Amino acid sequence: MTHQSALSPTDDEGVIPRLRQEFQIKRLLPSLTAGLVAGILEVLMAISYIALIFAGPLSQFTAAGIGLALFSTAILTATVAVLSSLPGSVAGTQDSPAVILALIAAAIAAAMPATATSDERFLTIIAALALSTILTGVFFLALGGFNLGGLIRFIPYPVIGGFSAGTGWLFVQGSITVMTNVHMTAAHLATVFAPEMLLRWLPGLAFAIVVVVALQRFHHFLVMPSLILAAISLFYATLWLFGISAAEAMAEGWLMGPFPEGSLWQPLSLSDLSYVHWSIIVGQVGSIATVLLVSVISLLLNASVIELAVKCDIDLNRELRVTGLANIAAGLGSGIPGYVGISSTTLGYRIGADSRLVGLTVAALAGAVLFFGPVFLAFLPRVVVGGLLLFLGLEFLIEWVYRAWSKFSWGEYLIIIAILAVVVVVGFLEGVALGLMLAMLLFVVTYSRVNMVKHTLSGANSHSLVERSRLYQHLLKKRGEQLYILELQGFLFFGTAHRLLEQVRGRLDEVDLPSPRFIVFDFRQVSGLDASAMLSFVKIKQLAQARNSVLVFTHLSPLMRQQLAGQVLTDEDPDTWQTFSDMDHGIEWCEEQMIQVFEDVGFSTQPRAVRRNLEGVLAQSESLANLFETLIPESQTQTGALDDMLPYMEQKDVETGAYLIRQGEPPTGLYFIEAGQVTVHVTGRDGHPRRLRTMGAGTVVGEMGAYLGRPASASVITDQPSSVLYLSVERLQEIEATEPHITAAFHKFMVQLQSERLASANDTLNALLR
Repeated sequence: MTHQSALSPTDDEGVIPRLRQEFQIKRLLPSLTAGLVAGILEVLMAISYIALIFAGPLSQFTAAGIGLALFSTAILTATVAVLSSLPGSVAGTQDSPAVILALIAAAIAAAMPATATSDERFLTIIAALALSTILTGVFFLALGGFNLGGLIRFIPYPVIGGFSAGTGWLFVQGSITVMTNVHMTAAHLATVFAPEMLLRWLPGLAFAIVVVVALQRFHHFLVMPSLILAAISLFYATLWLFGISAAEAMAEGWLMGPFPEGSLWQPLSLSDLSYVHWSIIVGQVGSIATVLLVSVISLLLNASVIELAVKCDIDLNRELRVTGLANIAAGLGSGIPGYVGISSTTLGYRIGADSRLVGLTVAALAGAVLFFGPVFLAFLPRVVVGGLLLFLGLEFLIEWVYRAWSKFSWGEYLIIIAILAVVVVVGFLEGVALGLMLAMLLFVVTYSRVNMVKHTLSGANSHSLVERSRLYQHLLKKRGEQLYILELQGFLFFGTAHRLLEQVRGRLDEVDLPSPRFIVFDFRQVSGLDASAMLSFVKIKQLAQARNSVLVFTHLSPLMRQQLAGQVLTDEDPDTWQTFSDMDHGIEWCEEQMIQVFEDVGFSTQPRAVRRNLEGVLAQSESLANLFETLIPESQTQTGALDDMLPYMEQKDVETGAYLIRQGEPPTGLYFIEAGQVTVHVTGRDGHPRRLRTMGAGTVVGEMGAYLGRPASASVITDQPSSVLYLSVERLQEIEATEPHITAAFHKFMVQLQSERLASANDTLNALLR
């Protein structure tokens, strides 16, 4: 089911009644509780992300960064709460883009000229963050506007796992920097593991491990807030035991403060833009593009997980549009990117608060902290903030390095480890590049294993929709291996096309079967083909010419026909290939060629029984018994009794386009085709007729309606001037009442006819199920 906006004016209950429901005590209390808990978590996580972005030498800008993050949280949560397709959705700043933003900030700081002032450095970083947020919003808006939310399913899961594992490592690395003010690089490892530094980050590691274990064992929504409160209390209890004041701890760098006086939120103004070093920001275009890619992947993955958790459908394209608008608004206020979060959203549903008030409460709390809480934020312990970041890193690494071992094949797992290794040794962007290359390689290898031939058939088990006399049916089945049919599927490229070439080569070299005269390729389920596939078809054509085989292509799109026209469908050798609009007409043409060869041989070389049946069909005999003999062998029916039916039947000569039976009309009788050809058409809901079967001399139509008494399910129309014998339902009933011996012979004949049709259909079905 799809949720409608709680504040939508199109709600059948109306806006005012809906608001009254939202503010009822039984809904208000759970919503406020979930909103306050989620708000505390979102505020603390936003502060942690800013501490990561403005770590080390950039820590002097942490206060202003916190203001921008809190502003983003307020805008994101409020917008998504009101417009999301899922009531109770809680958005906020998120971990994955924060990691890339930290890399961007560090790279910009390193690239700034030595003459740049502190303000220029800060404004350039803020401009880059705001630009990333606005572009992320535009990207979301474009994907949602063009209904491309399903694109996430085209990214291989191991590649996403590699990105996530790399993100986890960057969180671990960044958390150490937050707690120690030392970048965790190979050059600074000795400093990080010095005794005085171990004292700063080992408690954060212990806190992170406790959170990981606790959340795995306990799933109550108060576990995380309780652990954070306990960690802060333990930190200040330790200070009290050692006689260290908060001011001393702040001076030693154990706390997030001190913060400068004034408002935390200091967005860019128009005059500030002149101090921004735009050329340095342009140099970060690759990293900014990575923010967009990682954000959209994370948003769609989060939405998919939330769908399963809350058992409600989410409109992914609407979420992209809503989150896009929210990010554009946040970016215009110099904020950082964000989107819906899993834990904060599912928190409300766990306690029965599926209300938009949850998100609005989070927004109100973020706004209150932004304007009234600088003093409180200054006393947050760095070990707690860094521990939260370390917890996130451990969560990513446990999920995508430890647990992934049992979830993925060894090849897929190696891709995850390879991406992680490149992120650790070289850098995140290089890891992203490797991931994209591995994704393409994984696609090629995996898709090459898919058999592009969906079904392999022959004339012995598959026929056109043309129903022929029993003689010709026997002939086509006996020589059916001369017709080789391949139903293709998917995209044809060098991996799959080569397998097709080898399959055709193997069939042509098969010594136990006659060489095929016709090779049919059906492209109905083919999405496209590349240049390497063209080369394979050229080689197939060469093999076919060497064996005097004709290639038949069906269901070719205009583009694929144009691709084949250059080297395969050439004017120089038109006898070696044919094209048809569908496979049925292609097979029909092949059958006609096989019958023509049989007729051209002459009758003198045929056995007497075969020659007599053939002459009866070709001469379009007026003998009803001969007509039946072309359908059922003489030994299996009583031709004398059937000849006695002739007085009960009416001879009709009909012109082209005449209706023998009209779809939807009550049954009137049976038609025995003596000469000519008719086609059975069914008209669909779109009003267009579709051919079900074409029938020539020696066939019967209308028997189902006559026996079942139901209106005709299809129309029967003559394709050419035809001669038919018509047996009305009334005359058939008269025969049944007065001529039992004729009735028995006729019904036996009809049972045998239907049995042969069923046997032919079973042969085709068995071939498709192999």
